[in-house]
Amino acid sequence: MKGDILLQNVQVKGFVPATAGKNVKEGKKKIRDTVETKIGKNIDNVRKRCDGKPLSVNVVFYLQKDSAHAKKDLDSLSNVLLDVLSKEMSSKDSEPGLNIINDDSVIYRIVFEKKMVNSAEEEGLAFSIYEWSYT
Repeated sequence: MKGDILLQNVQVKGFVPATAGKNVKEGKKKIRDTVETKIGKNIDNVRKRCDGKPLSVNVVFYLQKDSAHAKKDLDSLSNVLLDVLSKEMSSKDSEPGLNIINDDSVIYRIVFEKKMVNSAEEEGLAFSIYEWSYT
């Protein structure tokens, strides 16, 4: 059951959510930088609110219909966002993440969805993080 809203409807548009290759690193940076800009000074508050709590994450990926992007699997798409939300986006180059979710084991529920859009400008993702409640 969803509990308190910890971070709601953060949208990153205008890019193709990459799942592999050299575009992944740039995609992760775009997500990280956009989220940091949107949250601004409140990012430390979001980190504190999420710290040590069981979490639920809802994600919508916006993919251009009739494109190769529309065929990407949700598992691969989700890994990019979860990397960005963690302390380091990649163990290879120690690129810092948002440090919102310290350990994936605190995620008790994940909802992924793909929505088809008409143009590349509409592609991207939106996500929310909730405290997970057992009751």
